[in-house]
Amino acid sequence: MSESDKPKTRRPKGGIKHQPGRGHDARSQPVRKRRFSRKAKRKREVEDALSRQAWAEWDKLSEDVKRLLGPAGQPKIPRPSNGDKDETE
Repeated sequence: MSESDKPKTRRPKGGIKHQPGRGHDARSQPVRKRRFSRKAKRKREVEDALSRQAWAEWDKLSEDVKRLLGPAGQPKIPRPSNGDKDETE
């Protein structure tokens, strides 16, 4: 028999059968919300600290160096808002 004469192998029809629990989370929603909010808060704090550090270094530079570097030398992160943690003023 050549390859074209062999019958095709057939698989059983159908897909994933019904299993209870599919389509919804088994975890508690409030717990997940709290966990994700804590993670987002940590991320915000780290990014805020990095931006404060970068802008503090930029502010320490003399006006001549700032003029030579121009806008390309400025930190790419937006300047942090003035909060109680701001030590520049």
